[in-house]
Amino acid sequence: MAQTAATQDTTDNEQPQVQQAPSRDAGLEEIIVTARRVTESLQDTPVAVTAFTSAAIDDKFATDIRGLAGDVPNVVITNVPGFNAASIGIRGQSTGDIILTFEPAVAVVVDDFVLAHVQTQLFDLFDIDRIEVLRGPQGTLFGKNTVGGVVNVITKKPEAGFSGEVRLGYSSFNTKDVKLALNIPLADNLYFRTAGSFQESDGYYRLTKNNDVDGIQGVPGNGQRWGGSRYFSNRAKLLWEPGPASELMLTYEMLRDRGDSPPSVNETPEGFLFDVVGFPGIQTTGASPFDTGTTLCEGSATDATCPGTLSGHRVDVDGVFLRGEHGMDAGTVTVVGGWRRVKSQLPSDYTGENAYLFVSTRDDVREQYSVEARFSSDFSDVFKFTAGGMYWGQTLDANATSFLGFLRFLGSPGSLTDPNLSTADYKVDSYAVFGEAEYQVADPLAVFFGARYTKEEKTFSVRPQVPRSVVEGGFWPEYGDSAKFDRPTIRAGYRWDIAPGINNYFTYSQGYKSGGYNEQAMSATSALPFAEETADSFELGLKTETADRRLRVNVAGFYVKYNDLQRDAVVPFIDPITGLPGQETKTTNAGKAEVYGLEVELSAKPVAGLTLGAGMGWQKAKYLEFFTDVDGDGINDDASYLGLRNAPELTMSGNIRYEFPPMDWGIVAVTADVNYQSEYESVTLNADYTQGEARTLVGSSLSWTDPSEMYRIAVFGRNLLDEHYRVSANSVAGLFNFTNYAPPRSFGIEGSAKF
Repeated sequence: MAQTAATQDTTDNEQPQVQQAPSRDAGLEEIIVTARRVTESLQDTPVAVTAFTSAAIDDKFATDIRGLAGDVPNVVITNVPGFNAASIGIRGQSTGDIILTFEPAVAVVVDDFVLAHVQTQLFDLFDIDRIEVLRGPQGTLFGKNTVGGVVNVITKKPEAGFSGEVRLGYSSFNTKDVKLALNIPLADNLYFRTAGSFQESDGYYRLTKNNDVDGIQGVPGNGQRWGGSRYFSNRAKLLWEPGPASELMLTYEMLRDRGDSPPSVNETPEGFLFDVVGFPGIQTTGASPFDTGTTLCEGSATDATCPGTLSGHRVDVDGVFLRGEHGMDAGTVTVVGGWRRVKSQLPSDYTGENAYLFVSTRDDVREQYSVEARFSSDFSDVFKFTAGGMYWGQTLDANATSFLGFLRFLGSPGSLTDPNLSTADYKVDSYAVFGEAEYQVADPLAVFFGARYTKEEKTFSVRPQVPRSVVEGGFWPEYGDSAKFDRPTIRAGYRWDIAPGINNYFTYSQGYKSGGYNEQAMSATSALPFAEETADSFELGLKTETADRRLRVNVAGFYVKYNDLQRDAVVPFIDPITGLPGQETKTTNAGKAEVYGLEVELSAKPVAGLTLGAGMGWQKAKYLEFFTDVDGDGINDDASYLGLRNAPELTMSGNIRYEFPPMDWGIVAVTADVNYQSEYESVTLNADYTQGEARTLVGSSLSWTDPSEMYRIAVFGRNLLDEHYRVSANSVAGLFNFTNYAPPRSFGIEGSAKF
């Protein structure tokens, strides 16, 4: 089990001024989390949480949060097919779509600011203080869109004293990493910190395909690597401490992503359109998934023939955040506000072929803004509470241009030069009040109750996909609507300290995923809103730790009932203008489901220098009711036999770290980890060749640190068994399947210097 070390008296988002390396002879470090928006020991927290320290993250040599998922029971973190966007599943709930107006099922929160969309949730992990993965609905204190759980990220703060760190890394696929952090005291109570990361790689796919059917293609595929990254991210913080119990922190966030358009793999089953017209999937051809194709061409969204896939994906993020905290005898007041703008241009070929079959771009601008105020108090020795209010809003302006080149095989040669255009505008205003209180009934027993009320208003308009020539002729329908949503959620339970080091808890919690609209609507009917999705969760847990902290075992059993599930399905669609077949994505509240399971996490430090960890998650996820159009005949079928997305039945992990006794020339440490994940469904209709494949991943590292602990050199390997496995997919209405695979085996080296 990953661990987070801090001192007991730190407040939320705070770090000790001086952090000493733990003694080799000491027991496990104390784990401090903020899962209930207050600082408390993990062993006292009535929530299933896995926490990662900065050191634990560094030992993983992970680029983003996908590299941590294997250590968390019943959690899947991968990418949305065709995009560098997060698809996170926790306890049977996930979001696997790039659709801009969809709300996620799992919230990603960075320094108390919610990242509203999956597009920028695969963030760089440099200069992170800790990451907490909360499993189960967190609707009371974290609000909407937490039916699955929360990934809570706390970045490092400025502190007294000048310090810095430089890291240089090189790994497989010509991946180059440069990272720099600086901490500068400007005055006795004014501190500045900045941290930046640059990464560039060639990618692990090779472009080997060309169009042998009718010869129409982009840049020829001759084995060149593709799918590489190219980004720079930076975070700058200014901290002012006007008094011993007061602080004000200003943060600026920036990202410039210029990576390649992510290539896809053609896994079209036999009998689908692409297979019939001469573009079979790799199951038919026997090709490697890493030998693929994509249509690369110069252009833009307004170009006559190409949306500019050769330019890659371009994402610009700018954010400004302000956090204030003031402590007094009665408690602590915290106010957090922020503004974040994301501008994306995402030209892509989704087919795994170099043949202009489906080339599209999605250009959008999203602005997000929020402010939250809360008050936390240990009102007395037996009563404590947290209460607050929040405003959250966002605007979205999106445009899409899609060249549906496969239609040329169905009698529409103009599809290569007359793309479909669509637009969407979206606005959200959300207000909430919340509170949670805990009362100690007796010395070993405490009960708690919390509630939240959220009210939202959403305004939506869409111009559906229409050929550019039709738009230029003056015809382009627009469908608009607005809706209001409101939802109360509660949380209640108890904590029982059975004996020193043994804590039992029970929690009933509610969560919900906000209702809304589908920006891919093609008609007035599909442009209507769908309702909220709700969750009712029951969790029974036991947290144990020996007095000497040599052994820690935490167990949680849970049952979750989901109602009014929001489900989207890609279904056949006859274009009313051309009369040709196409596809549209429809979203409805289609059913109910239940998920129940067990989670076990273990940490041990049996002897000096040796740390062991293990985890296991088992879950049974099934629909209780699900009606949707399975076979594309326009009639809803009983689909309750299908499996839920991103819900593997079994996850297991183990890790070991051994630090050899210090020598005059330095300290050597070796780590090894293994994690297993069973097969899971990745699309709503469970189509063939779309499952996330079962895999066993093994990683290891060897590091040397000089006696002063200023310099470190490490070598590492990931996926040492060289597993080739599918992680995400989409199946497009009997036309084709496109999928993504995780990286094959890789090796790397990293050097760092602290000063």
